[in-house]
Amino acid sequence: MIVYLDVLIIINIFEDFLLLLAVKRILRLNARYHRLLLGAVSGGALSVISLWNVGFFIGLFVKILCACALTLISFGYKSRTLFLKTSGTLFTVTFLLSGALICFWLALRPNGMAVINDVVYFDIAPIPLIILTLIVYFILLLYRRLFKNHAGSGLVHNIIILYENNNVEVKCKSDSGLTAKEPFSGDSVIVVERSRLGFEPNGQKLRAVPFQSLGGNGIIPAFRPEKVTIDGKELASEVYVGLSEGLFKTEISGIIPETILGEVI
Repeated sequence: MIVYLDVLIIINIFEDFLLLLAVKRILRLNARYHRLLLGAVSGGALSVISLWNVGFFIGLFVKILCACALTLISFGYKSRTLFLKTSGTLFTVTFLLSGALICFWLALRPNGMAVINDVVYFDIAPIPLIILTLIVYFILLLYRRLFKNHAGSGLVHNIIILYENNNVEVKCKSDSGLTAKEPFSGDSVIVVERSRLGFEPNGQKLRAVPFQSLGGNGIIPAFRPEKVTIDGKELASEVYVGLSEGLFKTEISGIIPETILGEVI
């Protein structure tokens, strides 16, 4: 079979984007889609390495390096533990997908499909491939919406906030609908009832943050804490703490975005 370099790269861009998206969903990482796309494009460019027959062990080492590179590009570096967890998940998901496709190829030997140094290649025009990939992606989105696993969503978590020698513990619910971001940094925002903190943040360092969640929306002031732990584990990513007024009237003191739960170490 003649291998067309442009087709090989395009195929791997779409495969890598879906794999990176899977890692984001599995670990509930707070990653932006343009960074996932940049990582997928980088993965497509790196796919040309598969054309070099360097042997199993060297090839395995190169694949691990590529997984680490894609992790850095797509998710950044926040801590060694989180980086290793994300890289390992990406490598595992890639290995499982490649293994399934290789088994399919060995069993049926379909025309137009080849395996080159453990990399799957389809002899198919780019436009039908793009359409097929989009169909599969939207099917996955529909499946996730209909059969979404709510484990962890809406659960109560113990949050400890460290700010200027103040160490406050509050109970917050995870909320998949909380998408508030600090406008300049793009960091996620934890929303906490102001009266539950027990201290008043420095007013000169407060930021105005628009927020929207399943419980409401508006504009709230927010400050950057020095450290946040969730259920005894330190949060690796930078966040802001938004101050609500009268939004929480029970023992629950706030809400946290579900996307940051995968970023604890």
